Amino acid sequence: MKTKGILFTGLLLILGAQNGFCRKDVHPDVSPEGKTQGALSRFIYNEKVALKVDYFGELVLHPGLCLGVDYTLIRKNLVIVHWDSEFGGYWHKWNNSALFLKTSIGTRFPIKSMFVDLNLGAGYMHSFVAGTIYQKSSDGGLERAANRGHSHFMPGTSLLFGWAGNKKKQHPWSFHIGAEIYLQSSFNHIFLPHAAAKVGFTYKFKEQ
Repeated sequence: MKTKGILFTGLLLILGAQNGFCRKDVHPDVSPEGKTQGALSRFIYNEKVALKVDYFGELVLHPGLCLGVDYTLIRKNLVIVHWDSEFGGYWHKWNNSALFLKTSIGTRFPIKSMFVDLNLGAGYMHSFVAGTIYQKSSDGGLERAANRGHSHFMPGTSLLFGWAGNKKKQHPWSFHIGAEIYLQSSFNHIFLPHAAAKVGFTYKFKEQ
Protein backbone atom coordinates (compact mmCIF):
# COMPACT_ATOMS: atom_id res chain seq x y z
CA MET A 1 0.00 0.00 0.00
CA LYS A 2 2.91 2.33 0.71
CA THR A 3 4.19 1.95 -2.86
CA LYS A 4 0.73 2.68 -4.29
CA GLY A 5 0.45 5.75 -2.10
CA ILE A 6 3.77 7.02 -3.42
CA LEU A 7 2.58 6.38 -7.00
CA PHE A 8 -0.64 8.35 -6.47
CA THR A 9 1.28 11.22 -4.85
CA GLY A 10 3.68 11.25 -7.80
CA LEU A 11 0.80 11.59 -10.26
CA LEU A 12 -0.59 14.53 -8.32
CA LEU A 13 2.84 16.19 -8.42
CA ILE A 14 2.97 15.66 -12.21
CA LEU A 15 -0.41 17.35 -12.60
CA GLY A 16 0.77 20.22 -10.43
CA ALA A 17 3.93 20.57 -12.49
CA GLN A 18 1.88 20.71 -15.68
CA ASN A 19 -0.18 23.53 -14.21
CA GLY A 20 3.07 25.28 -13.28
CA PHE A 21 4.35 25.00 -16.85
CA CYS A 22 1.14 26.58 -18.09
CA ARG A 23 1.39 29.51 -15.68
CA LYS A 24 4.96 30.25 -16.77
CA ASP A 25 3.85 30.59 -20.38
CA VAL A 26 1.30 33.31 -19.60
CA HIS A 27 2.71 36.80 -20.04
CA PRO A 28 1.76 39.36 -17.40
CA ASP A 29 -1.08 41.67 -18.39
CA VAL A 30 -0.80 45.17 -17.01
CA SER A 31 -4.37 46.12 -17.94
CA PRO A 32 -7.02 46.28 -15.21
CA GLU A 33 -8.76 43.33 -16.82
CA GLY A 34 -5.56 41.30 -16.65
CA LYS A 35 -5.02 42.12 -12.98
CA THR A 36 -8.47 40.89 -12.06
CA GLN A 37 -8.29 37.78 -14.21
CA GLY A 38 -8.35 34.65 -12.04
CA ALA A 39 -5.85 31.83 -12.08
CA LEU A 40 -8.36 29.48 -13.74
CA SER A 41 -8.99 31.93 -16.59
CA ARG A 42 -5.26 32.43 -17.15
CA PHE A 43 -4.84 28.68 -17.32
CA ILE A 44 -7.74 28.12 -19.74
CA TYR A 45 -6.72 30.96 -22.06
CA ASN A 46 -3.09 29.84 -22.29
CA GLU A 47 -2.34 29.40 -26.01
CA LYS A 48 -0.67 26.02 -25.39
CA VAL A 49 -3.61 24.56 -23.46
CA ALA A 50 -6.57 22.65 -24.87
CA LEU A 51 -9.36 21.10 -22.88
CA LYS A 52 -10.36 17.58 -23.94
CA VAL A 53 -13.41 15.34 -23.53
CA ASP A 54 -13.43 11.65 -24.50
CA TYR A 55 -15.83 8.76 -24.54
CA PHE A 56 -13.84 5.95 -22.92
CA GLY A 57 -15.37 2.62 -23.90
CA GLU A 58 -13.67 -0.13 -21.89
CA LEU A 59 -13.82 -3.18 -24.19
CA VAL A 60 -15.65 -0.73 -26.50
CA LEU A 61 -19.16 -1.25 -25.07
CA HIS A 62 -18.69 -0.51 -21.36
CA PRO A 63 -19.31 3.25 -21.16
CA GLY A 64 -16.94 5.73 -19.60
CA LEU A 65 -15.86 9.36 -19.76
CA CYS A 66 -12.52 11.20 -19.63
CA LEU A 67 -11.92 14.88 -18.93
CA GLY A 68 -8.46 16.31 -19.35
CA VAL A 69 -5.92 18.88 -20.46
CA ASP A 70 -3.69 18.79 -23.55
CA TYR A 71 -0.55 20.93 -23.17
CA THR A 72 1.68 21.59 -26.21
CA LEU A 73 5.38 21.17 -25.43
CA ILE A 74 6.83 21.46 -28.95
CA ARG A 75 5.14 22.58 -32.17
CA LYS A 76 6.83 22.10 -35.55
CA ASN A 77 5.47 21.79 -39.08
CA LEU A 78 5.93 18.01 -39.14
CA VAL A 79 5.43 17.06 -35.50
CA ILE A 80 3.73 18.24 -32.31
CA VAL A 81 4.78 16.93 -28.89
CA HIS A 82 2.15 17.27 -26.17
CA TRP A 83 1.66 16.39 -22.51
CA ASP A 84 -1.80 15.18 -21.47
CA SER A 85 -3.41 14.66 -18.08
CA GLU A 86 -6.80 12.96 -17.70
CA PHE A 87 -9.32 12.03 -15.03
CA GLY A 88 -12.02 9.53 -15.90
CA GLY A 89 -13.85 6.32 -15.24
CA TYR A 90 -16.01 3.60 -16.71
CA TRP A 91 -18.85 1.25 -15.72
CA HIS A 92 -18.79 -2.47 -16.54
CA LYS A 93 -22.27 -3.80 -15.71
CA TRP A 94 -22.37 -6.78 -13.31
CA ASN A 95 -18.57 -6.74 -13.09
CA ASN A 96 -16.89 -3.59 -11.84
CA SER A 97 -16.52 0.15 -12.14
CA ALA A 98 -13.32 2.17 -11.97
CA LEU A 99 -11.93 5.67 -11.63
CA PHE A 100 -8.49 6.64 -12.91
CA LEU A 101 -6.02 9.51 -13.06
CA LYS A 102 -3.30 9.32 -15.70
CA THR A 103 -0.72 11.34 -17.58
CA SER A 104 0.99 10.74 -20.94
CA ILE A 105 3.40 12.15 -23.50
CA GLY A 106 2.17 12.14 -27.09
CA THR A 107 3.59 12.74 -30.57
CA ARG A 108 1.18 14.07 -33.18
CA PHE A 109 1.97 13.95 -36.89
CA PRO A 110 -0.12 16.42 -38.96
CA ILE A 111 -1.11 15.21 -42.45
CA LYS A 112 -2.87 18.15 -44.12
CA SER A 113 -6.14 18.54 -42.19
CA MET A 114 -5.76 15.14 -40.51
CA PHE A 115 -3.32 13.81 -37.91
CA VAL A 116 -1.99 10.62 -36.33
CA ASP A 117 -1.34 10.71 -32.59
CA LEU A 118 0.75 8.16 -30.63
CA ASN A 119 0.73 8.38 -26.81
CA LEU A 120 2.56 6.60 -23.99
CA GLY A 121 1.78 7.07 -20.31
CA ALA A 122 0.85 5.70 -16.91
CA GLY A 123 -1.70 6.30 -14.20
CA TYR A 124 -3.51 5.24 -11.06
CA MET A 125 -6.75 3.25 -11.16
CA HIS A 126 -9.18 2.46 -8.34
CA SER A 127 -11.70 -0.28 -9.12
CA PHE A 128 -14.87 -1.31 -7.31
CA VAL A 129 -16.62 -4.68 -7.51
CA ALA A 130 -20.20 -4.47 -8.85
CA GLY A 131 -22.05 -6.32 -6.11
CA THR A 132 -22.14 -7.10 -2.43
CA ILE A 133 -18.92 -8.27 -0.78
CA TYR A 134 -18.93 -10.71 2.14
CA GLN A 135 -16.26 -11.64 4.62
CA LYS A 136 -15.90 -14.20 7.40
CA SER A 137 -17.27 -12.95 10.71
CA SER A 138 -15.78 -13.54 14.15
CA ASP A 139 -18.31 -16.31 14.90
CA GLY A 140 -17.40 -18.24 11.75
CA GLY A 141 -20.32 -17.05 9.63
CA LEU A 142 -20.55 -14.47 6.86
CA GLU A 143 -21.06 -10.72 7.09
CA ARG A 144 -21.15 -7.86 4.63
CA ALA A 145 -17.85 -6.09 4.02
CA ALA A 146 -17.25 -2.50 2.95
CA ASN A 147 -16.55 -2.06 -0.77
CA ARG A 148 -13.54 0.22 -0.53
CA GLY A 149 -12.18 -0.89 -3.89
CA HIS A 150 -8.72 -1.87 -5.04
CA SER A 151 -5.82 0.27 -6.25
CA HIS A 152 -3.89 -0.50 -9.44
CA PHE A 153 -0.99 0.79 -11.49
CA MET A 154 -2.18 1.62 -15.03
CA PRO A 155 0.49 1.88 -17.78
CA GLY A 156 -0.81 2.23 -21.31
CA THR A 157 -0.51 3.46 -24.88
CA SER A 158 -2.97 4.81 -27.43
CA LEU A 159 -3.16 5.40 -31.18
CA LEU A 160 -5.56 8.08 -32.39
CA PHE A 161 -6.60 9.44 -35.79
CA GLY A 162 -8.18 12.84 -36.09
CA TRP A 163 -9.08 16.05 -37.85
CA ALA A 164 -7.68 19.47 -36.85
CA GLY A 165 -8.61 21.76 -39.75
CA ASN A 166 -6.24 23.18 -42.35
CA LYS A 167 -3.12 25.31 -41.91
CA LYS A 168 -4.62 28.33 -43.71
CA LYS A 169 -7.45 28.65 -41.19
CA GLN A 170 -6.89 27.66 -37.58
CA HIS A 171 -9.77 25.92 -35.82
CA PRO A 172 -10.16 25.78 -32.04
CA TRP A 173 -11.72 22.31 -32.35
CA SER A 174 -10.08 19.01 -33.16
CA PHE A 175 -11.74 15.60 -33.25
CA HIS A 176 -10.18 12.16 -32.78
CA ILE A 177 -11.01 8.46 -32.67
CA GLY A 178 -8.82 5.50 -31.82
CA ALA A 179 -7.90 2.78 -29.37
CA GLU A 180 -6.08 2.60 -26.05
CA ILE A 181 -4.34 -0.48 -24.64
CA TYR A 182 -3.55 -0.48 -20.92
CA LEU A 183 -2.60 -2.87 -18.13
CA GLN A 184 -4.23 -3.25 -14.72
CA SER A 185 -1.80 -4.35 -12.02
CA SER A 186 -2.57 -6.51 -8.98
CA PHE A 187 -5.28 -8.54 -10.69
CA ASN A 188 -4.88 -12.10 -9.32
CA HIS A 189 -1.12 -11.38 -9.13
CA ILE A 190 -0.86 -10.47 -12.83
CA PHE A 191 -1.13 -7.41 -15.09
CA LEU A 192 -4.52 -7.74 -16.78
CA PRO A 193 -4.59 -6.27 -20.34
CA HIS A 194 -7.51 -4.04 -21.37
CA ALA A 195 -8.58 -2.39 -24.62
CA ALA A 196 -10.72 0.74 -24.82
CA ALA A 197 -12.25 2.80 -27.62
CA LYS A 198 -11.67 6.55 -27.48
CA VAL A 199 -13.81 9.11 -29.32
CA GLY A 200 -13.59 12.76 -28.41
CA PHE A 201 -12.54 16.32 -29.09
CA THR A 202 -10.24 19.04 -27.83
CA TYR A 203 -10.97 22.76 -27.69
CA LYS A 204 -8.59 25.71 -27.43
CA PHE A 205 -9.88 28.97 -26.08
CA LYS A 206 -6.82 30.76 -27.48
CA GLU A 207 -4.95 29.83 -30.66
CA GLN A 208 -1.16 29.90 -31.03
